[in-house]
Amino acid sequence: MTTNPAPNTPPSATVRVQEWTAAYYGSAAAGKGTLNFNGRRHHFTISGVGAGGAGGQKVSATGKVYNLNKLSDFSGTYRGLSSGLTLIEGKMHAKLTNGNGVVMYLAGETEGLASSMGAQAFEVNLTD
Repeated sequence: MTTNPAPNTPPSATVRVQEWTAAYYGSAAAGKGTLNFNGRRHHFTISGVGAGGAGGQKVSATGKVYNLNKLSDFSGTYRGLSSGLTLIEGKMHAKLTNGNGVVMYLAGETEGLASSMGAQAFEVNLTD
């Protein structure tokens, strides 16, 4: 599975996510990240569930954010597709969209022993 590449236009913002994940058939995730928007840093938490996967992994990702016109549009439930296979170290890619039309394209490194592919839903909340 491949996710669509990010547009060639400049992003509205960038993100860095440090997310710890544990998965077994259904998956659960919890983590934190930093949003760089309009020259300022904003911290957020991320939690969620998905379908598919087994094992456990730590994910560190960076990405570009599109269609973010105001900070309050960033929080919400993001849904999308991701793919990754981790055998000690690997790569992951995801395209996630929230109800406000904000789109995150993430790419990152994984550590652990896990496989994941399929639908994901993540709740993102700004903490400052």
